[in-house]
Amino acid sequence: MSDEELVKKVKNGDVDAFEQIITKYEKKIFGLIYNMLRNENEVEDVAQEVFIKVYKNLDKFHGDSSLYTWIYKIATNLCLDQIKKRKEVIYIDEKLQLDDGEVDFQLPSDEKLQDEIYEQKELKQKLEKCIDKLPERQKTMIVLRDIKGLSYDEIAEILDLKLGTVKSQINRARLKLKELLEKDGTFVEYIESK
Repeated sequence: MSDEELVKKVKNGDVDAFEQIITKYEKKIFGLIYNMLRNENEVEDVAQEVFIKVYKNLDKFHGDSSLYTWIYKIATNLCLDQIKKRKEVIYIDEKLQLDDGEVDFQLPSDEKLQDEIYEQKELKQKLEKCIDKLPERQKTMIVLRDIKGLSYDEIAEILDLKLGTVKSQINRARLKLKELLEKDGTFVEYIESK
């Protein structure tokens, strides 16, 4: 069933159709929330809040964007609100979640030497630490584009920004991240390759 059909059914009171929407998008939303908040303890609560908000506001969804983008926008805004509530520093746990699993900065297999494992883990931790040092807007840009893989258009829609603004802010965020990594004595190729 298409998103449009599911939305129409939910608007007509079909709870099962809403369950289908949750099933369809929950992994992606959980991954986004994890990448933005970097705190496993908050992921489920915020995800639940996202889907409650989606359900309560579905009558305001008119199909101007895709349902996926609309839900991402709600999730992003709730994550930003959650971050504003916090005063402590956010740390990334062992895994970075992507829509199609735990990829991005994979740890090596058990077959690799312990030194290599340690070096890659240390590099990952430095990268995560530098991402956490970015201002919230830049961190959001890096998470949405480079970790979640959203298009510039999707990010512009989610954050209510012009496409050119999104591109320039992502570029500035990458440059700032590169600067932080170099200052830390680390260089990561992915920044220049995106």
